[in-house]
Amino acid sequence: MQDQSIQQKPSGKRRFSAGVVWKLIGAGLLLIMAACSITIDNVAIPGSISGGSTLPITLNVTISTNQVQTSNFMVAVLVPKVWKTAQNATITFSSDITSGDQAMSVIPAGTPAPQGGGMDWPTLLATKIGNGGNLLPDYEWVAFYSNTSYSVDANATIHATVSIKIKTSPDNLLFKLGYCVANSTDGLSSSDRYASAFSGCFQVNGTGDLIDFCNPQISTVDPRASLDNDIITLTFDGGVQSTALDNASQVYLCISGITDTGDSLAVCTQTDATKMTALGLNKWQKDIWPRKLFNLTDKQHLTGLRYFFTDASGINKVGYAGGPAPFLYTFKCQ
Repeated sequence: MQDQSIQQKPSGKRRFSAGVVWKLIGAGLLLIMAACSITIDNVAIPGSISGGSTLPITLNVTISTNQVQTSNFMVAVLVPKVWKTAQNATITFSSDITSGDQAMSVIPAGTPAPQGGGMDWPTLLATKIGNGGNLLPDYEWVAFYSNTSYSVDANATIHATVSIKIKTSPDNLLFKLGYCVANSTDGLSSSDRYASAFSGCFQVNGTGDLIDFCNPQISTVDPRASLDNDIITLTFDGGVQSTALDNASQVYLCISGITDTGDSLAVCTQTDATKMTALGLNKWQKDIWPRKLFNLTDKQHLTGLRYFFTDASGINKVGYAGGPAPFLYTFKCQ
């Protein structure tokens, strides 16, 4: 019956079916011709460095393609914002099809990424690749293009070595670095057109309070860097580990401000001024304006804060790592 129907309507189903077949074959050929892959074969990075020194990173990359293409090479890194990587990093690469070190330049934020739906590179990278598991929001993707575009032959396999040098800040921190390689034509359009990788928790042995992006924290301060005249948000997350304030119906802030003359100003009474707002089970938050909270005069300035959390009785207390030691926060220089 099916053959007969086709014979009766040669200009209908038969032609339509043939058209579908040829379209499918054509699509298959297109996929074959456009097929390519890019991989980050390994990442070489020190175990740790001292704060303020230059961090050297090497990526070994393999690119395979079945089509001729002319594009700029793209390398991006996920880094702490405090490093100001756009101003403090140098990225170069060498490859089988180039001679000597090839320079790369920062792609200005706001520049649309290819096939990125209007998103710029930092936004596209954060949306598609993520943050590598870093728990604090003070991170950023910084993307670089090669200063030259390169033509790649069909059926080529190219090995590239990327050298990344980042001048770090003096801060004491733990961070999970991320990397991405792609090109200026395909962007992140499909998983075979780019490669990404993340390092384990990397330590910078610097100065000041530890900025820990890697480990869940009982308390965080937002923003990480502020003046004593800024409004800051202190968060207590009792879900990280069991504490003396598990299932407390009310939580209060007990806080001391350290002045530039070494004086300690304490606010540690269970009142509305120190009462925290519940965000969920065992999670609390408080916005404070330090200058107003401590009634500072024009001549008084704070260099830091010491604080812990307590319940309505004032007896049960939770500080750093759930113990009695207070959390510490250091203000930026005035």
